[in-house]
Amino acid sequence: MDAISPPETLRTVKSAVEMKAARNKDKPFLHYRNQVISYAELDRNADAIATKLRAQGVEKGDTVCLFMYNCPEYIFVFFALAKIGAVAAPIDTRFRGETLVYVLTQSDATTIFIDAKTRPEYESVTASVPNITREYLIDETGTDHPYRKFDTLLEDDSMSTPTTAVEPSDPLAVIYVQRNATEQPKGVVLPHYSYINTGWEACENLFDFTEDDRIFTTLPLYSSFTFHLGVIGTLLADAEFVLAGQFDPSRFWEQIESSDATVFLYLSRMLSVLYNQDEKPTNGETPIELAIGHSFGFTTDEEMFRTLEERFDITILEGYGVTPATIVTYNCPDDRRLGSVGKEASYVDLEIVDGDDWPVSPGETGEIVVRPTEPHTMMQGYYNQPEATTEAVRNQWLHTGGIGYKDDDGYLHFVANRDNSIYRGRIDGRISSLEIESVIDAHPGVRQSSVVGVTNEAGSEEIKAFVVPEADADITPIDICKRCERQLPYLKVPRYIEIREEFPRSPSGKIRKQELKAEGTVNAWDRKSGYELSR
Repeated sequence: MDAISPPETLRTVKSAVEMKAARNKDKPFLHYRNQVISYAELDRNADAIATKLRAQGVEKGDTVCLFMYNCPEYIFVFFALAKIGAVAAPIDTRFRGETLVYVLTQSDATTIFIDAKTRPEYESVTASVPNITREYLIDETGTDHPYRKFDTLLEDDSMSTPTTAVEPSDPLAVIYVQRNATEQPKGVVLPHYSYINTGWEACENLFDFTEDDRIFTTLPLYSSFTFHLGVIGTLLADAEFVLAGQFDPSRFWEQIESSDATVFLYLSRMLSVLYNQDEKPTNGETPIELAIGHSFGFTTDEEMFRTLEERFDITILEGYGVTPATIVTYNCPDDRRLGSVGKEASYVDLEIVDGDDWPVSPGETGEIVVRPTEPHTMMQGYYNQPEATTEAVRNQWLHTGGIGYKDDDGYLHFVANRDNSIYRGRIDGRISSLEIESVIDAHPGVRQSSVVGVTNEAGSEEIKAFVVPEADADITPIDICKRCERQLPYLKVPRYIEIREEFPRSPSGKIRKQELKAEGTVNAWDRKSGYELSR
């Protein structure tokens, strides 16, 4: 791949939206439900919001929280903040209680945008976030509320658009990510150029987006993947972006066909859900050409992908990325290896290292570490957390927390995130706890499982599975063990299994795996105490 960098005239999101509006004018940019927003309308709305916010005291460098579900207003506000040099803080809509309070206060924001769905969660914590004094509500029907109405920001007046000098290195967003349920989220500070660079990488260097493409997603806009690759990639390609609500497998192919989408973005287990559906697209065909997303880290991916590609006549391009580094690796249409997550992006230097940060040999599993080959393409640090930044970027490498290996041809194979992996020793390396959980969760009598590693006398980890059954289900540890034995390699079959009624959870609903690990093997069924595997 011949690396192509964005031109010097296109280095900030402010300049990008203005240049593209001037070029494309009334061409559709955004499709949402029955709304169609042109490039020119996008720019006008962003200008109007920027003007009003600036007049109301939002300055360059100020943080503004976006606690909303997918909607056009989300994108309008984001681009408006880019125009005045303010910093957007997209908030995960799953954050609740003390986690939400922490993010809203740690961000130092004085302004927030909420919608009718997030309003109850926000109102449950407002007493604990006195720093926020300017609140806007996006609500199509409600009139009885104490908030500023979003529509007033779009009202036309004679005020001129503020002229703010914005540099490629200026912060554009602080995105709060939570690696596990036992730690508070960290705010990843990303500059303007990281958005431009990633969008350019997607449309020019990796996937060859064109102005004829329609890029569809149900993924949340608070995800850096959605905004970097989807929104900005669409903008820079002069293409069209189709935004939907939360993923609904029963309506997915109908949405694809009605929107005439050529590309869709996926995360997590979306493909697995579609794979397990019996139904096909409504007319047996689909306009989709590419499915672009992230690895599951499961050994079954390759077989599943081949089946999906044949069934729906699509090409699946799997990659790996983390918020601090945006895109790390990707398969391309003309350079792809199923089962891998591709090769490094043009601006990424990547290594696999051991626990002491020494590089390991091809085929050996270790932590994925990266560093930029161009300035302002990755995170500037964690917001107001210099010690956490130093820990993450040590020995001149950004430690992603991802576990994987490179094959002899340089393709990266992703195993799991460190917090969702189990260390089975130097020879066997790390394995994905999510893969084991997916096998257990597919049992009809299981409500949910959680798999952790418990340290043994050799310094590696044994596998322990915690299982919460469905109501009135009669499940024993032997039932779970036999299921795992049939569907997993011996190395991944849990040694310890515990049936329980519930899991410890964080305020945002995540299972506190560290608490489960701390319980050790007390009260657990032990496969090595009288049970013989049948293989």
